[in-house]
Amino acid sequence: MMILGPPPGIYVEDSAAASDQSSLNAPDLLPTAPSGGETVALALTYADFAAALREALRDFHSADLLARNPLLHDGIFNLGGSAGPLELKALLSESVSTLFGNPRDEKLQRVIELTYFQPAPKQEVVADRLSLSFGTYRRHLTTGRERLARWLWENSRVAPIQPELPPVAGPTAKEEMPRDEPAGLPEVGAPAPPRLSLVILPFLNISGSAEDDPLVDGITETLTTDLSRCSGVFAISRSTAFAYKGKLVDTRQIGRELGVRYVLEGSVQNAGQRFRFNAQLVDAESGAHLWADRFDKQCADFLDIQDEVAARLARAIHMELIAAESRRVVREHPDRLDSVDQTLRGWAAWNRHLSLDAAREARRFFETALRLDEHNVGALLGFANALMSEVNMYASDDRAGQIRAAEAATTKALALVPDSADAHVTYGTVLFATRVPERALREFNLAIDLDGNLAIAHAYVGVMKFLLGRAQETRAHVETAMRLSPRDPFLFQWHFFIGLADVYLGRVVRGIESLRKTVEINPNWGHSHFVLAGALALAGLLEEAAEVCATARRLAPKFTIAKFRAEAPSDNPVFLAQRELFHEGLRLAGVPEG
Repeated sequence: MMILGPPPGIYVEDSAAASDQSSLNAPDLLPTAPSGGETVALALTYADFAAALREALRDFHSADLLARNPLLHDGIFNLGGSAGPLELKALLSESVSTLFGNPRDEKLQRVIELTYFQPAPKQEVVADRLSLSFGTYRRHLTTGRERLARWLWENSRVAPIQPELPPVAGPTAKEEMPRDEPAGLPEVGAPAPPRLSLVILPFLNISGSAEDDPLVDGITETLTTDLSRCSGVFAISRSTAFAYKGKLVDTRQIGRELGVRYVLEGSVQNAGQRFRFNAQLVDAESGAHLWADRFDKQCADFLDIQDEVAARLARAIHMELIAAESRRVVREHPDRLDSVDQTLRGWAAWNRHLSLDAAREARRFFETALRLDEHNVGALLGFANALMSEVNMYASDDRAGQIRAAEAATTKALALVPDSADAHVTYGTVLFATRVPERALREFNLAIDLDGNLAIAHAYVGVMKFLLGRAQETRAHVETAMRLSPRDPFLFQWHFFIGLADVYLGRVVRGIESLRKTVEINPNWGHSHFVLAGALALAGLLEEAAEVCATARRLAPKFTIAKFRAEAPSDNPVFLAQRELFHEGLRLAGVPEG
């Protein structure tokens, strides 16, 4: 699953520390105002102007948000009136090239351009590309942005004679602030932390045995790696987080120091034959605990334990971050939600137990997000997933049209992020719906090659084996998904996959056990009720089958045996023969023929 987050390169949130110009050997100087102009008053204060500039850089690839930026409406240079997002983008690009277009400031120019103007994933990736430590990168970003803000502010206060951008010579180390510089320019306010930003603090070794330190530290490191790979997540590096090892520091202070919204704390206790793991997610602004989990693992190979624990925690924490941020954006600025905000809300709806209504609610959020930013990868994948869920629940009134729309969205997402495991999973579900399980299986296996801990990909491999007439292989793959994410919102569906495979193999009583778990976990998914009804009928439990069928028809009134038969997702002869036998169970349960 790819979340809502900004697609790589579309927008990278600022998380810069305070400016440190001395590290750049480039003093923050303003250029001399162009001659021949007169000082004019701006509608914005400097603080508002700088904030608007930060927003314009952040929203560089979102024309909808740029169109509402105060810089367009309050006369920066000659912009205003009929000027629009394209003119503002051109001005920002040219200003960066002009101001930093000298050998000494080349690094500043590259930092700003890679962060805001060009496709680049996360800030830490940009830092790696530039061979900078993350702290140095953040100082460069803050310094460059503040110099740009002051330069544009000063030149916007001067009415130029010519409409084009005034030529500016690069500042030198000996230049002084212009004499007419107003005393005490306000400093740019600290930027808001990235939405899904967190630090994973070193887990505590409660047992105190030095022998357990490699496992405990390894879990912290592996979890940091896994979370940093989650779409939209900004995770502070392990080296930075380990500076807090063994220190008692208030989580709110840590949040301020690192510029993150969330802090993850945890501990490991060796109890002899098993390890106990505790983890808590804390809001770094309020100090409130948002989520906690505790579980035990039997002693085994340390690396296996690390991988399994990290995978389980990463999936759960990712969903909690999405839920927390979706609540935050609605609480803090419900009247100005951008594309990423809408995407977060879509994934939060999607991560609740799936139903037809939930899928359609999520789709509406994703559609709104795409109207604001058509390149939002998280929204593209969410939109496709929501469409495919409706198709695969046999609830679509336009199966072919929805498949085409989902395929178009997924193809666009893959063009933007070809190495995204989430994107390949979504494309696999589209191929699943188009009755080519062999190709879908390749996509799910590719997703696993990209991210071996992606639970849903393992589950879908099991489903594809089922569709290819190899239902006896399904359980092992789906149980791998359950082990990787035992509290996944799609756990109900994974029990369904196992139960359906067992029923098709003739193990009806065993299949009913799994199907009962499905409807107990999520009573709102009509498809599972129909399958349970058919299985109960095959087992001779006709009265209960009729009751379950009545519930199913209320949840999914368009489901019929004819629709189930016509939309078979595979033409494998073994699968079709097993499916034909199951049709009789649906008839005995009272499912309409259609």
